[in-house]
Amino acid sequence: MKIKFILLILVFLFPLLMSAQQAPVKSIHRQQSLFYSQLELNTPAQYDSLNGFQGEMPHKSAINDTLTKRVFGYFPYWAGNNYLNYRWDLLSDFCYFSYEVNPSTGNPETTHEWETTPAIDTALAHNVKIHLCVTLFSDHATFFNSSSAQQTLIDNVIQMLIERGAIGVNIDFEAMPSAYGDEFTDFIISLSGQLHEAIPGSELSIAAPAVNWSNTFDIQVLKDYLDFFMVMAYDYYWGGSSTAGPVSPQYSMTAAYNYNFSRTISYYQSQGLSSAQLVVGVPYYGREWPVEDQFAPSATTGSGSAYTYRWVRNNTPGYYSNENKHLEANSFSPYFSFFTDEWNQCFIEDTISLAKKFDLVNRRKFGGIGIWALGYDDGYPDFWDVIANKFTTTSTFVLSDSVFDSGGPSFYYYNSETYTYLIPAPEGMKIELTFDYLNLEAGFDTLWIFDGPDENAPLIDFFTGEINPGTIASSSNKLCLKFFSDESTRALGWRAVFQAVHFVGTDEDKPEDNNTLQIWPNPFSKELNVLFILNETSPVTIEIYNQQGQIVFEKQMGILPAGEQHIQLSVDEADRIEDTVLILKIKTQSGIVARQKIIHL
Repeated sequence: MKIKFILLILVFLFPLLMSAQQAPVKSIHRQQSLFYSQLELNTPAQYDSLNGFQGEMPHKSAINDTLTKRVFGYFPYWAGNNYLNYRWDLLSDFCYFSYEVNPSTGNPETTHEWETTPAIDTALAHNVKIHLCVTLFSDHATFFNSSSAQQTLIDNVIQMLIERGAIGVNIDFEAMPSAYGDEFTDFIISLSGQLHEAIPGSELSIAAPAVNWSNTFDIQVLKDYLDFFMVMAYDYYWGGSSTAGPVSPQYSMTAAYNYNFSRTISYYQSQGLSSAQLVVGVPYYGREWPVEDQFAPSATTGSGSAYTYRWVRNNTPGYYSNENKHLEANSFSPYFSFFTDEWNQCFIEDTISLAKKFDLVNRRKFGGIGIWALGYDDGYPDFWDVIANKFTTTSTFVLSDSVFDSGGPSFYYYNSETYTYLIPAPEGMKIELTFDYLNLEAGFDTLWIFDGPDENAPLIDFFTGEINPGTIASSSNKLCLKFFSDESTRALGWRAVFQAVHFVGTDEDKPEDNNTLQIWPNPFSKELNVLFILNETSPVTIEIYNQQGQIVFEKQMGILPAGEQHIQLSVDEADRIEDTVLILKIKTQSGIVARQKIIHL
């Protein structure tokens, strides 16, 4: 019987039933929970045998630094004893999966040995915060129509947290009809108030969907009652997908299916959450399909199966070799392609794709990451090493990288986005950001660039429409981008490359911005003097923009010779200028040669 189970889990592990083009019926959390419950195993040793757990392995010594982000890991009860191999110094939150709710009463169908498992004791011994995941995957109507069941659940979980020295509750209610969105919100409000009163310093979170289908979850209300959102930014492609694709594509793979990791995080960030409230989930599993063609994207010829990172790594001498590994360029997703009696494709994260997602977490200033699921990498330090490299106080800086809008290298950005993006460098260096292109909806969608860590830093410039901003340099080791798009009309967006470069000389020798451009008086009312240097004989245009990227003043100066130029402007339109902060730009046939912020009185 044991051999039958092992073959079942390794060969046909968790086939899913929905195509990527539809709202999900069963998430990976729900499917794996159902799968393991049907096995009727009872002990950690049985799960260890099923999972091929080899026992405790030698650990790296603990890091001498501290985590800078929340690293929240789900521990499913079927993980057995693989917690013995966790890098506890790189884990901040341990979430036990799960308290399965009886919808009629609120009592647990099972808690899967929450009360006695040594995994929780081990986590506590390493000063890791403990959370209890509460799951309800069906019969939501019964639960939400019973105030007594809801109160029983609240009373139970508070008492269970107290008894185990735990600090958090993670609510994972899935496949919930949109008609019960308001009832879910009311339940969270009640739970939040009672939990925080009963246990000072406690934390309430939800497992939030990658796509908020039908707006079932009222994010803008929930954010005031939740300490953080654990966003399940995975399972974009499913076992029944008509196209094989990434479990967690950083950007879209095809124009036909436009959901991805970047769109998900932009959606949540644009809902008014604080950055610290966003914890972005990443998958430690992949998915494999039989397909028509060798290279992605390819149509599937059968259902897909999910495999853990550990299982794929254990089989690298076979089909999952470097020779069979490829990169899907649109989505930045690695995959294996190999031929048996037909072509097969397996999409799964590696250290490079995971590091790129972690870079986004840092640059968007999110609270941290979530892991589904702990132990799926058992026996391999790869992902722990990426966490150490990205989320500790001695993390290394990325000194050069490409920067895209949320649509990535191939597709348009999205409507109704508002987010900031930080580019940091080591002390003593500055950022040079060089644009390949910039194409936004003119006058409505805008990219601002600030000389510092956030939008309170001095504004360098802002852009709308189709223009190439050229190279923009910071005066310190941080540069911040802020993007806004309205509710309609998208465009190609932007691609830029940043480099961290050393200042030449001492701090006193750092170049000042726009040192070839002088403007006075500044602030101004109607009259302006502009002094600048031309490196070539060229037609010159002077433009003044408002903060929506609209031109409020333009003057064509004709062809001017190379050398110093002093121009006196009478800004006749000044009475109609509503903004206080403006940008003046000097344009030649070579592009923008100088820009400076000016203040209108």
